[in-house]
Amino acid sequence: MLTQKPTETNKYNNTLDFETVLNHSFANYKKIALYAGSALLVFLFFYAIFLSAVSISIVGAENISKKSIENFQKLLLTKPYVWYYTGFSILTSCLLSPFMASFYKMADAAEKDTSFGVSGLFSMYTSPLFVPIFSVTFLIGLATNGLSLVFDEIGLSFVGILLILIISFFTILTIPLIVLGNYSTIESIKTSIAIVTKQPIVILMLVIIAILGVCLGLFAFCIGAFFTYPFLISVVYTIYNQATSKEKLE
Repeated sequence: MLTQKPTETNKYNNTLDFETVLNHSFANYKKIALYAGSALLVFLFFYAIFLSAVSISIVGAENISKKSIENFQKLLLTKPYVWYYTGFSILTSCLLSPFMASFYKMADAAEKDTSFGVSGLFSMYTSPLFVPIFSVTFLIGLATNGLSLVFDEIGLSFVGILLILIISFFTILTIPLIVLGNYSTIESIKTSIAIVTKQPIVILMLVIIAILGVCLGLFAFCIGAFFTYPFLISVVYTIYNQATSKEKLE
């Protein structure tokens, strides 16, 4: 069962086979692509409207112009506004993370050929898993954004970017571990690092292919990215499935 944590004797013993994981990812993706892509498109459309309405209510429609937007963008790059913007970005990611986490439930339902309704997209907000999902997103966001700001301050932006990529890579399985494995915040981080450390090259290759697949959607007026992004979900889900399941994929 995916909801069972691996025991000490069989922890992470499954070896990831690149071709097998990729094939299963494609199969899973084909089942969720249209549904997940449509859900993402609709949700982010209304989310953009919401942000626009909030911005207009705060600033006032009469004060919004091309020049004011440019001035605001420049302001965000100055202290202390860059810190405020970073904090806002982290908070936004935390609030959106339960919605994004639900796509792993969708991928799991597709793998098991069970139904997944619209209500399931928001089920994480009322689930006991909300706190660990929110917490792990906050901790990772704090670490990555904090390091980025620190290294920007000392003129080593490239080091900050590199650390962000490394942290994001080794914690890539935290959300599925929480959503599908019922791990706690700290457990999910430690377990994700342990799984990725076991086969970093294979997992890195799979993630790179998934990201390239997502980028293909940008050529379709960017809207296509909504329908290629679920491929990344399917790849991460399948890696989690293969790494923690007692039964190997075939």
